[in-house]
Amino acid sequence: MGNSDDRTVLPCMYKEWMSLQEQELSDLLQHSLNLNKSDQNATDDEEMASLLDNIAHNFKDYAVRRRSLARKDVCGFLSQSWRTTFENSISWMGGCRPSSFFRLFYALCGSEIDSRLSQFFQDGSSSEFPVLSAIQLSSTDSLQRRTIADEEKLSTKLASLQQEIADMPLALIARKSSPEYKLKEEATEAISKIEEAMVCMIEEADELRLKTYEELVKILTPAQALDYIIAAKKLRLCVRAWGIEKDRERARE
Repeated sequence: MGNSDDRTVLPCMYKEWMSLQEQELSDLLQHSLNLNKSDQNATDDEEMASLLDNIAHNFKDYAVRRRSLARKDVCGFLSQSWRTTFENSISWMGGCRPSSFFRLFYALCGSEIDSRLSQFFQDGSSSEFPVLSAIQLSSTDSLQRRTIADEEKLSTKLASLQQEIADMPLALIARKSSPEYKLKEEATEAISKIEEAMVCMIEEADELRLKTYEELVKILTPAQALDYIIAAKKLRLCVRAWGIEKDRERARE
């Protein structure tokens, strides 16, 4: 389903994507620093909105290119050799779980609440507490419930597909195979059908990731979205760096 050129393009695209994450994080941090230095005005809001829109556009573009390449080499896409073993161990259908967006979201909320409570007990200041409105919390909870339900449906579909490997027709083809275990035409056709089903699930997973990200960001204010995306990109880059370090440690053993 894939060729050597496709297998070269995928790791190159991933490397470019991670470099883009570093650049976007730098831009976000600089914008956040500028906001802290001066009173926020309409120009700042416009710049922040433009920055967030550009990040969303890059995310969509990356997802579109991923889908195109996944159709050419879906098995390689699901077991990405260009990523670290740690990254692959926490991967879900070629990427992150959409539900993990909320784990990060609530982790940040909890950390912020702890920080503000500490400040309140120290000097009695609580003008900015709570950080999120009741409407935001309710909307986030509703989105999380829908996302988890959709995620579980896809996980169930993948589990069923994996179980079919031991079912017909592959089981019968394997039973009749010669000692050389050569890939015959009927086996090729059966595997192609499984790969097509996998591609469809990857596309659905990417759609869910995109939809969840976009809807979550809409719930937040621009300033909250800025803080959230900074934290998300830091986490992503750390996971990559930690994975590289762990792989190097294993190579030295």
